[in-house]
Amino acid sequence: MVAEAKISAISPDETLEACAREIIVNYFHEMMSYKDGAKDGRDIEFVHDMRVTSRRLRNAMDNFADCFPKKSFREHYKSVKAITQAMGAVRDFDVLVDHFQKTLDALNETEQGHIRELIEHLQCEREEARKPMLTLFTKLEETGFEEQFLNFFNK
Repeated sequence: MVAEAKISAISPDETLEACAREIIVNYFHEMMSYKDGAKDGRDIEFVHDMRVTSRRLRNAMDNFADCFPKKSFREHYKSVKAITQAMGAVRDFDVLVDHFQKTLDALNETEQGHIRELIEHLQCEREEARKPMLTLFTKLEETGFEEQFLNFFNK
């Protein structure tokens, strides 16, 4: 299930740090809700949504960086940035494949054959781009990234 960020515990009575934690944790949950779909790889929207949310999370982290101890914060930030980059590499191929698939009907038979070859090549490249993404997910799972992130920001 995909969890859309719902930020409800923010009020003028809360400290900036408490509000920052709420925003960051909510974006993190939303981002991670797309992970299984991104790993599966059949629906390109999971990669897109995870990438977009990771960028929103990084923006929130940029805005509130001064609320947190720098060293630990930087490590979490680097991990989120790595997720964004891994998603971006896959997403670039998704966009290209989608674009060329949409152009097929407007082409003659010979052109369609060439574009189909290009699409096949791009799909192979996409699978290659997915390997580092999947490796990153495995590494993050093995190191307890999700739990560590939430422990740090849920204080």
